[in-house]
Amino acid sequence: MDKDALINALKATVPEVMGTMAWAEVGYAGEEHHDTLTLDQEVGGLIRLLGENEEGLVGISCNKRIASELVSRIVGLSVDELLAEDLIDGVAELTNMICGGMKTKAEMKHLDLSPPVAIIGGSYIAQWKTLNGSEVLTFLLEGENFHVHLSL
Repeated sequence: MDKDALINALKATVPEVMGTMAWAEVGYAGEEHHDTLTLDQEVGGLIRLLGENEEGLVGISCNKRIASELVSRIVGLSVDELLAEDLIDGVAELTNMICGGMKTKAEMKHLDLSPPVAIIGGSYIAQWKTLNGSEVLTFLLEGENFHVHLSL
């Protein structure tokens, strides 16, 4: 898997998905390298990447307010009307849309994506141990951070 191609695809895909599906303006704020892929905010989503000879993981993470706002726009309900199941399904779908767009933009035909996993909670830590670490792309959405994690 070409890490640079995937990172560039994510940089293009996240604003596109947010703008098209959630009518939200998103700005790219930067990238950091971390030793592990760790999700530790209130909301997260994960998809496993399977290439011909490699594997990886993409995760999203943000606070519950931002996740609720995004999901409410995607499903057409007010934030107050969202049930826990709506939020879980919406976060999984958002993760799926971002990863699907990434795969398309990176033109990686031999890349398989697992079904998405959504995590919602006041306090959790999800960590994938890897020797390669992860790249964390930060996007700004309504003054809040929305993170996309990539580990290969």
